[in-house]
Amino acid sequence: MSNKQYAITLLFSSLLIYPIQILASEHEHDHEHHAAHVHGEAQLLIAVDSHHLDIEFSSPAMNLVGFEYQPQNNSQLEAVKSAIDILNQPDQLFILPIDAECEALSLNVESPFSGHEEHAHGEETHSDFAAHYHFQCANMSQLKRIEINIFKQFPATDVIEVQSISRQGQQKRDLTPEHNSVEL
Repeated sequence: MSNKQYAITLLFSSLLIYPIQILASEHEHDHEHHAAHVHGEAQLLIAVDSHHLDIEFSSPAMNLVGFEYQPQNNSQLEAVKSAIDILNQPDQLFILPIDAECEALSLNVESPFSGHEEHAHGEETHSDFAAHYHFQCANMSQLKRIEINIFKQFPATDVIEVQSISRQGQQKRDLTPEHNSVEL
């Protein structure tokens, strides 16, 4: 199995396991709060293969815009637009080593306020933003570290739970504004 096939297999395995872990954790409590949706926390999945870097980001809307209901006024509409604009600029969120020569090939940002259904749990409504970034890197051996600037762009984010798969294997860790780098 090539390195690329191995990385892709690990990525898909993790992506399959992650939702199962979330579902299991939700069934371990009274449904009064939800481990997968905690204000101040966000999730980041990172997969690296021989020439590509994929990053999946998800966060409660509260962290990015300060509310989780449909925008009620121009100020809230502007907050949503601003969050989407920032999420559409991966170079503002992820600082990649220049020597790795990475280029964003595609990105997809999903807002809970752009026609997507909100997730209802009991009486509360939880709204999440999601984004996927796909990079191609000419010199992947130089991609040893990614600095995460999400904390600077969205200060209501306190912790980012990171799961990554790279040539070095899998890792899981929590990032904070003070410790905001992922070693690959």
